[in-house]
Amino acid sequence: MAEQSLKPIIDKLENLFSKFNEKFYGGELQKPIITVSPDTTKGAYGWCTAWKAWSNKEPKAISEMKPEEVEAMKNEGFYEINLCAEHLARPFEHVAETLLHEMVHLWNLQQGVQDTSRSGTYHNKKYKEAAEQHGLTVEKDAKYGWTRTSLNPEAKAFVDSLQDKKFQLFRKPELKLPGASKTKQSTRKYVCPGCGCIIRATKEVNVICGDCEMKFEEAE
Repeated sequence: MAEQSLKPIIDKLENLFSKFNEKFYGGELQKPIITVSPDTTKGAYGWCTAWKAWSNKEPKAISEMKPEEVEAMKNEGFYEINLCAEHLARPFEHVAETLLHEMVHLWNLQQGVQDTSRSGTYHNKKYKEAAEQHGLTVEKDAKYGWTRTSLNPEAKAFVDSLQDKKFQLFRKPELKLPGASKTKQSTRKYVCPGCGCIIRATKEVNVICGDCEMKFEEAE
């Protein structure tokens, strides 16, 4: 059996990002770290971090840093755009739309524009305006705002002109036998990857640490 790797997928996404950047942003977008990981939100196709989640500098414990060092750390490094691994099996056009959707968030971050609320779930009119200027059409969702995007005719024609339109690997969703009982879990544990702060919740939450501006991650 031939060996499988995520590298071709990451390479393809980085190449697509570069093409979209030139086509719709004149090359002005900062290059993020592009990742592929499981959908921990149970529904999202992807995300763009609201903080510079990646760094190439030697890590240092938050507790050992001065306030000015913490502030400087927030402003250095690279944003992350993630494509959820289970959804790479969708048509290539839809995966491309997800990437372009997250690139709008990246653009607004660079411009200092707040385009979401409710911990990043509700997309406001500022998101809609930027998206429609950069290759997308936008419809309003009753719960999540201006978040329902699709490629506009120009972007669709551009994607259709590309040669390689398929991802050869995707992550299977969790497979459960019909009728299998669900394990009842009273609380969930979330940990801030920056300072290690722990919170617990009785349901799935999307919370950002006020000190580190980093998203809490669910722990085992």
